[in-house]
Amino acid sequence: MNKQRRQALLGVLISSALVLSFVGMMAAVVLPSLKVFAVSAAVSYVADLLLHSAQSSTLDRLRDSRFGLTIRFLIRQFLLLGLCGAMADIDSFVIQMTAVGLLLLFALQLAYGAVLKHVRKKRAELPYTTRGLDMESLGIRRMPHPFLMNKHVRKTLHLDVPLFAGALGTMATDNWRFVTYGGILSVSAGYIALLVLLPGARNALILPSADTAIDELNHELARYRPQVALYFTFAAISRDFMYQVNMWLESLEAMDLRPIIVLRERATLRYLDATSVPVICVPKAEYLARVEMPELRVCLYPGNAGKNVHMLQRHDVKHVFIGHGDSDKAASSNRVSKVFDEIWVAGRAGRDRYERIKHAVRHDQIVEVGRPQLMSLHRWTGQTSQPVPTVIYAPTWEGWTDDACYTSVIPAGEKLIETLLAHERRLRIIYKPHPLTGSRSAAAGAAHRRIIALLEEDNARRFGRSSSDARTAARKLARIDKRIADLSERGVRSPYPDLTEAERTARIRRSRNQAGDLYWSAVPDEAHHVVLDRIPTLNDCFNHSDLLIGDMSSVVSDFVATRKPYAIFNLEGLPDDQFRNEQRTAYASYLLDLDCNGLAEALDAMLHPERDTMAAYREQLKEYLLGPDYPPSVVRFNAAANDLYRRGVGDFPIEYPEQAQILA
Repeated sequence: MNKQRRQALLGVLISSALVLSFVGMMAAVVLPSLKVFAVSAAVSYVADLLLHSAQSSTLDRLRDSRFGLTIRFLIRQFLLLGLCGAMADIDSFVIQMTAVGLLLLFALQLAYGAVLKHVRKKRAELPYTTRGLDMESLGIRRMPHPFLMNKHVRKTLHLDVPLFAGALGTMATDNWRFVTYGGILSVSAGYIALLVLLPGARNALILPSADTAIDELNHELARYRPQVALYFTFAAISRDFMYQVNMWLESLEAMDLRPIIVLRERATLRYLDATSVPVICVPKAEYLARVEMPELRVCLYPGNAGKNVHMLQRHDVKHVFIGHGDSDKAASSNRVSKVFDEIWVAGRAGRDRYERIKHAVRHDQIVEVGRPQLMSLHRWTGQTSQPVPTVIYAPTWEGWTDDACYTSVIPAGEKLIETLLAHERRLRIIYKPHPLTGSRSAAAGAAHRRIIALLEEDNARRFGRSSSDARTAARKLARIDKRIADLSERGVRSPYPDLTEAERTARIRRSRNQAGDLYWSAVPDEAHHVVLDRIPTLNDCFNHSDLLIGDMSSVVSDFVATRKPYAIFNLEGLPDDQFRNEQRTAYASYLLDLDCNGLAEALDAMLHPERDTMAAYREQLKEYLLGPDYPPSVVRFNAAANDLYRRGVGDFPIEYPEQAQILA
C-alpha cells in the first residue's frame, strides 16, 4: 500500500473513531454511564490530536461539515454539563463549579484570541514588509513568541482538560476537590497565558506611522539605488505559484545592475526562496505609488496579472515581460503582453509565437535572451548516461478550464506507466508532475495518485522494505531539511538572526546541493522516483534521465537544451505533420497517442542511439527554441538588461537630490 493510501486510510480510521467517540458520549449522557463517557471523551481528545499531528485532509472535511475544532470542544463541554445534570442534582456543586469554570475559561480564550487578532490586524496595516534592507531604525518590535501565536486556538481550547478531568473525578468519587482544583488549574492556565501574551502584544503594537515608514523605506532605497526590479503579483498565493519568481532569482543576482524584488501580497514572502536580492512587499497601490526608486529604469514581469498596472504606470521605467517558461501554450504568446515595452523570449520560436498573432506586438518589442535557468543541464553524450536507462515523465497540469486541458495524466498517464513497467528491458521511471496537478480537476488528482501507486508498488516488488542504507539517508535528509528550514526562518524564530541575506542564501543553497546528492544515493539505481518536493530540482531530474515524456509545456522546451530524445503526447489526435507545425516544440519529438503508440520508437532511440532518427532535428530545434550556446544565455540576459537600462537613462535622465537643488 502506497504512502498516500496509508495516510488516507489512517485519516478515515481516526475520523471514524472521533465521530464514534462523540456518539459514545451522547449515549453515556442518556444512560447515564460515567465510565463510557470518560472513555469516549479520552478517545475524542486523542483522535483530535492525531488528526492535527498528521495534518490530515479529514480536518477540512470535518470543518466543511460544521464539525470543526471549536464546535467539537463546545459539544464535548455541553455533553459534560449534560452528564453532570444526569448524575447529580441540577444545583449540585459539581455542575455549578463546572459551568463557572467553563465560562471563565471561555472568556479568557476569547480575550486571548481578540488580542492576537488585534495585533495581526494592526501589523497588517504597516505599508510594507522588507527583506535584505536595514529597517532597524524604524524600531518595529518583534511579534510575540511563535509558541504563543501559532495554533493558539488548539492550545487554548485544550486548557479545559484539567477541569474536564476534575469534573469526572468528582462525579466518580463525590470528592469536591477534583472539580475545584481542576477548575482552578484550567482558569489559572488561561489567565497566565493571557498575562504572558500581553507584554509581547503591547510591544508589537508600537508601530511607526505610515508616513514615517514610507519615508524610512525611501531613505534606504536611496542608499541602495535599485536599477532593475522584478515585479510579481498573483491572486492565488501558494508555494506552487512562486516558482514563477524563484526561477529568476539567480539570474537577478548575476546582473551588473542593482536588482530589487517588488511583491504585492504578504504571503508571497513566505514562499520566496532565499536570495541576496533585497525584497519589498507593498500590498496597497497607494503606498507603492509613494515608493521612490529614482534610478529604476527596468522592471521585469514573470506573469500577467491585473495588479501589474500599478507598476506599469511608472512612465520613467522600461517594462519587460519575461514570463515563467517558454512553451507553445497560449500563455506564452498572450495579446496582453503588448502593454510591455519589450518581451524577452528564449529564442526565435518565442518571437514567431508572438508574430503569428497579427497586430499583437511589434517586431522590435521582442528580444531573444535564452534561458539562463538551463545553464546547469548536462548535454547528451550520444548514449544513456545512467546505470539503468531512465525515463522521466513530466506532464503539465490540467489548466484553468476543461476547454484547455493540456495534461496527459488523465487520459494516458496510467497507460504510459504500465507500458514502461512491462517493457522487456528494466527501466527506471522518474515521475515529476507539475506542482499544480490535481489542484483543479478531481480526475487529474485521482489519476496522479494512481500513477504514484503503480510506481511505489513496483518498487516494493523489486526491493521490499527500505534498506538500512536508505533509512540512514532518509534521516540525513531530514536533518538537512531541518537545517534549511532553520536557515529560512527570520525574525524571532530564527536560530541565525545575525546572518546577512547573502550568507543565508549561500548556506541554504549548499544544503540543497548536499540534499540533492544524498537523494540520488539514498535508493538503489533501479528504483523509481516520485518527485513532488523541491529537492531534487527539475534540472537535476533531467540530468539523471535519458528520455523525457511530456506534454505541450515549457518543460519540453527546457529539456531540448540537453539534446536527449523526448516524446510528446498528441492529445487531440491531430495528424503528425499538422501537430508538429502547430506545436513547434514537437518538431524533433517522437509523438505518442492516447494508447501510447509511438512509445516503442522513443524507447528505441534511448536504448539504441544509432537508431535515433530525431537527433539532428533536436540540434536544429535547440537553436530555434533557446538560441545559440554562445554567448551563454546568462550573459545575453544581462546584456539585454544593460542595454535597456542605458536606453532608459537616455530617455529619462536621473535627477539626484543634489542636482535638483542646484537646478532650483
